Amino acid sequence: MTCPSCNQSASSLLRHAFSLQGVSFIKSVQGHFTCQHCGTHLRVVRFGKQFWLFVIATVVALVLFLFLFSSLFLSVGPSTTVVIWLIVMLLAVFLFNFGMWKYGVVETVKKP
Repeated sequence: MTCPSCNQSASSLLRHAFSLQGVSFIKSVQGHFTCQHCGTHLRVVRFGKQFWLFVIATVVALVLFLFLFSSLFLSVGPSTTVVIWLIVMLLAVFLFNFGMWKYGVVETVKKP
């Protein structure tokens, strides 16, 4: 995401993933945050096509995993299947968060 005010990166991946980015919890959930360079109040208005393609690919991969679950469970055992599932889920969450950060389109919030 690029800040429309200063044309620099509005947020880092770690700041996006682990902080409220200078706004209240409710505003953060609604997509509001402040630019890490200039402090401008921004809001995510939409996401790029790449993000939505990733979401579709992730859903397809998780559904395929569920279809293959029983055969995987029988061939490698329950503990290995759970470890594989946890790795797949953590990877999906990380990539989802990365996609939200990388392909978010932001606009400046006008103060009343």
